[in-house]
Amino acid sequence: MNAESREVVSEELWRSVVWIAVGLFGWSLIISSTDRIDATALTALGLPLATWAVLTLSMIGIRLVTGMELKVETESGRYLMWFLGLVVGAFVVLWLILVRSQPWTLFVVYVVGTVVGTLVWREYIKRAV
Repeated sequence: MNAESREVVSEELWRSVVWIAVGLFGWSLIISSTDRIDATALTALGLPLATWAVLTLSMIGIRLVTGMELKVETESGRYLMWFLGLVVGAFVVLWLILVRSQPWTLFVVYVVGTVVGTLVWREYIKRAV
């Protein structure tokens, strides 16, 4: 691993503190509010850890592939805010499905809306730049 890749991994591991906090908060809200997921050590710790791992590896991958900084104060910081919005939105959708007994089609609508919204937003960003 070269020095630049090591720096990206190091920065993202430090930033991943936010992802573990989002995972712990989001999953604790969902697990404590529903009977559909048992509150076991596996779910209480495993789901936040899985969320942390997926989000951290995603951010490392995005940065290594695109070369973007993804810091709020940079031009590419918009993508960081977009990504955080997607994560929070996913937790809201899961909460609605698991706690408020909304249909699972809501998740499909969220995914389709996310893809369409991302494509529209990317096109808007390209034209603005």
